[in-house]
Amino acid sequence: MSINIRPARQEDQETIISYVRQARINPRNLHWQNFLVAEEDHKIIGIRQVKTHTQGTREVASGFVLPEYRRQGISARLMKELLASENGPLYTMVNEKRTPYYEQFGFRRVDVSQLP
Repeated sequence: MSINIRPARQEDQETIISYVRQARINPRNLHWQNFLVAEEDHKIIGIRQVKTHTQGTREVASGFVLPEYRRQGISARLMKELLASENGPLYTMVNEKRTPYYEQFGFRRVDVSQLP
């Protein structure tokens, strides 16, 4: 399996929207420019974005890998590439059961009162 991680392109927007709907995650601020995609044989198989909120806070969000490609490290590769290209603080809001996954990338739980 040869998987390529790359910045999204304008022609990826429709696929990004489709995957976000399929994942039932927050559909706001879906701008292809904010995404990295994982692809195999020119097929997008995973996505991840950093979105910037109005006050400038940056959030790791909209992560999704097609079911048939899960448990192969694709999500982790997207996350590592994304973190390598970012500087400054990043935040994420995740379900309690996903906390251990994000902790392996250096995220830590904080109280809501500590958020910007």
